[in-house]
Amino acid sequence: MSFLTQVNYPLSMESEGQNIAEETHPHHHHHGPAEHLRERLLAGKGRLVILAAVVFIWVMDTVLSRHLVSSGAVGARGELLDLLEWIGTVIMLGTTAFLLVALTRRYNHLLIPAVAIYLGYAVLQVIVNVISMLATAGNHQGGGLSSLWDVALVYSMSVIVFTFVYIYLDITTPNGAFVWPARDGEDPPPPNFLDYLFISMNVNSTYGPTSEAIMSRPGKMIMGLQVLLAVMMLTVLISRAVAATS
Repeated sequence: MSFLTQVNYPLSMESEGQNIAEETHPHHHHHGPAEHLRERLLAGKGRLVILAAVVFIWVMDTVLSRHLVSSGAVGARGELLDLLEWIGTVIMLGTTAFLLVALTRRYNHLLIPAVAIYLGYAVLQVIVNVISMLATAGNHQGGGLSSLWDVALVYSMSVIVFTFVYIYLDITTPNGAFVWPARDGEDPPPPNFLDYLFISMNVNSTYGPTSEAIMSRPGKMIMGLQVLLAVMMLTVLISRAVAATS
C-alpha cells in the first residue's frame, strides 16, 4: 500500500464518519411551512396581527349576536346570547390586555395561551348560535328568502372562527397540523390566511378535508365539530327556506 493510499484511507473513513454524524445529529432543524408562519406571527408586526385577529373576531361576534337578538331569530334564547356577549367582552378585554403586556414586554410564550382562551370562547359562541337557530327554525313563517340573511351570517361566522382555529392548530402542532402540497422538486410555500380560509370553507361546504391533509388528531376532532355545525346550519336553512316561502 502506497503512502498516498495510506493517507487517503483514514481521510475517507473520517469523512464518512462525519457524514453519518451529520445525518444522526443534524446541525440545524429544517423548518416546515407551519414553523415559518409561527416565526412570522411571533416576531415584529406579526404580533399585532394576532391582536387584530382577536379584536376582529370579537366585533363579528358582538354584531352577529346583536342582530340575532334584535331580529328574534333565536327566540327566547336572546338572554343567553346577551349573557355570552357580556362574557365574551370581558374575555376579549382580558385577552387584549394580556396580549398587550406580552407584546410590550416581548413575552412571546404568553401569546399562544392567550389566543387559545379567546378562540375557545369564540367556538362556544358559534355552537350556541347554531343550536339556538336550530331550536327556533320552525317559528319563522313568511318573509321570503331575504329573511335568511341571519343564517348566512352565522355560516360566515363559523367559517371565519374556524379559519383562525386552524391557524392556531397548525402553528402549535409539532411539524404542523397540515401537509401542504407543493410542486415537484420544490418546498411547500409558507401558508397564509387565504390558505386556512380555503380549508375552513371547504370543510363547511363539502363536509370533509381538502387537498391539505390533516395529520393532527385534535385537528380531526375540530373538523368533525365544524362539519356537525355545518350540517345543523343546512338543516336550519332548509327549514327556514320552506317556512319563508309558505
